[in-house]
Amino acid sequence: MNLTSTEIIKKLSDKLLTQTLITQTIIDLLIDKGICTSSEFDDNLTNNITDFEDMVVNNHDLLNNVAGFLKDDFDKLSEPQTEEDSVMSGIYYGPHGEA
Repeated sequence: MNLTSTEIIKKLSDKLLTQTLITQTIIDLLIDKGICTSSEFDDNLTNNITDFEDMVVNNHDLLNNVAGFLKDDFDKLSEPQTEEDSVMSGIYYGPHGEA
């Protein structure tokens, strides 16, 4: 794994840890302040997980298509480009040689 990949994974890991800590703090505050009980939170979380799993199952084909599009886009990014191609891409949309 190269240095860039390691840096990206580290940043994502840090963000995930931060999100987890913030989420846990919010949950603790909601329960401590009596806004909801631990049982209510657990029930709501279970329902949300079930709903999300159902959504993933129901949209399996769509998610696979999106993953395919993303893979195609990333494959294009990894193709070597000359400096001129990267600067000029998207500027002229007519037939080549007639600009």
